[in-house]
Amino acid sequence: MIKDEFYTGKYVNDGSYDDSWREPYWEALRKEAGADAEADRIVDALKRLYSMYTYDLIKWYANLYEPASGAYYCSTSGKENEGFLPDVESTRQALNFLEASGMLDEQGSDFKKILTEDMKKNLIRFIKGMQMPDGYFYNYLKRPEEVAVAKRGRDLSWCTGLLRELGESPTYDTPNGMKGNGLDKDGNPVADFVPAPVSEDGKEMSGAAVNYPAYLENKETMLAYLNENVDIVGKTYPAGNHLNATFGQYMARDKALGTIGTEQSLTKGLIDWLNEKINPETGYWAPDFTFNGTNGFFKVIVIYNSWGYAYPAIERAIDSVLAGILGDQPSTGNVCEVYNLWSALISAKANVLTCYPKEEQAAIISKIDKTMKEKGPEAILNTYKKQSGYQMADGAYAHSVNRQPDPARILTHQGPIPTGLYLPEGDVDAIGKATTGITSNIFEAYGFKTRVPIYCDKDWQLYKSIMYSAKPVIKKETKTFR
Repeated sequence: MIKDEFYTGKYVNDGSYDDSWREPYWEALRKEAGADAEADRIVDALKRLYSMYTYDLIKWYANLYEPASGAYYCSTSGKENEGFLPDVESTRQALNFLEASGMLDEQGSDFKKILTEDMKKNLIRFIKGMQMPDGYFYNYLKRPEEVAVAKRGRDLSWCTGLLRELGESPTYDTPNGMKGNGLDKDGNPVADFVPAPVSEDGKEMSGAAVNYPAYLENKETMLAYLNENVDIVGKTYPAGNHLNATFGQYMARDKALGTIGTEQSLTKGLIDWLNEKINPETGYWAPDFTFNGTNGFFKVIVIYNSWGYAYPAIERAIDSVLAGILGDQPSTGNVCEVYNLWSALISAKANVLTCYPKEEQAAIISKIDKTMKEKGPEAILNTYKKQSGYQMADGAYAHSVNRQPDPARILTHQGPIPTGLYLPEGDVDAIGKATTGITSNIFEAYGFKTRVPIYCDKDWQLYKSIMYSAKPVIKKETKTFR
């Protein structure tokens, strides 16, 4: 058995969580892995990783729900103190956690089945109330000009995605192509609604024909913007995050312009721009094997996969990512540096399987398979060791392990939206990476069909008892950053 010497975090597992219900899953996984000594090593390593997931994390998460808005806060300090609100990104991540963790397996892994009609209505009002006539959604605490392009793009995706799942339309047409219905959060018509025009063939055009950022006017303006504002070589990770948060708008704009498949296509233009800058030594854009480079690759490979483009340096990129997973480099203090490597590997694998000719797939995938067979358990333990350093005393996970209380600063979530005090505490985004994100990626890296849930229906009953009895939030009069 693996010793606790791997653990580096602050959390103390008191042993009260009864995980015996997972045993049939572990046995099924052991059989799929070969039912031999190597299979035992894989299961033991994963059990060690799963030992961090207990009742404490369930209680922490459920307590972030805010009934008036139907949404979730990002952090405990955000919920408890004045000057902070729930946000949609944290809300969708929280709902995704319910679905992906196994808690809602008996409800078909569908969050909509566990929300009451009032909960849904409150959430829809909360989301629609944030939309402005330009089609984007802005947190109630910030003016549009204060929000970075990447954060604006992320919130656009989260908000339109949730509205679509809830069977609702936004008020205004959106830059990622979703049609608005011209009704505000209370169901009243808005005077400034501009419906999308009708094309020459009589079809109603995409919402991106009305609302879109100025730099997506055409291919020339797009390339000028990229060259000026997106340093994919020098600042690969932030540049990759920028593109990952906005690429849906490129496709929507292409559809509105009718340029898909042409030389004026924005999507093809972006891929060509990226391909020209790939460094053959690393397989991505950064010139060295750093977290900046591999994390940036993780962000951008998703674009290639979504649009069906084969990544031209995939084998070299996979080598770089595997080196990062197996390496014992100390983290620079962000949990993304643990999760993003595994996610990059899975996205690279997906690119090979969906975008490369079948006769080329086996040779490339065999490199991943060989590494997992020979070093998989060590990779899992290495991940467990690094990840445990981000676990707080209450069982939650923090993005940063270096954060110290600073009354002059606030915690932000992917941009300037204030989400809590600048404290060493857990937050929703970090937890998604450290739980369902990391475990699903490990199973996928092995190619296992068996998945071991983190939680079960019994855990949902605990979560539900907290969520459904949530009271209106009473905040402390914090003036830290005002």
